Order: sequence, then C-alpha cells, then structure tokens
Amino acid sequence: MPFEETALRHATKPDAEYLAHVNEGHLRDWYREKDLLPNGLETVIDAASTLDDTVQQILSESGLDGILPIDR
Repeated sequence: MPFEETALRHATKPDAEYLAHVNEGHLRDWYREKDLLPNGLETVIDAASTLDDTVQQILSESGLDGILPIDR
C-alpha cells in the first residue's frame, strides 16, 4: 500500500489519543514499501480494492466462501 493511502487510513482511526501519539512522522519512520513476509506467505490486496472486494478475496483464498452461515 502506498504511504499516502496508509496515512489516509490511519487518519480515520476513531481513537483521538492514539492519533495524538502515533502521527505521520511515526508512520514515515515505520513505513517500508512492499515490506512483505518471505516465501510468498502474504496475499497483497490492492489499495484500490473496495471493502466488499477485499472481503470476497479473503473468503475465497481462505476457502471460507464455501461454508454456509450458522442459523441462530
């Protein structure tokens, strides 16, 4: 995810105290572009992916898309 998107998403966090402590400077220090786990253990979700697309991708790749919901 590009740094700009990371900063935008960070700014939407509802915890004002956290936002006061973890600012853009901290994010810049921590941010590493394409900082992935070795051996392809991660799936990269494009920054342009919508919430629905992201959920569907996770369900599909995890095999959970074929499981029926529990009736309560």
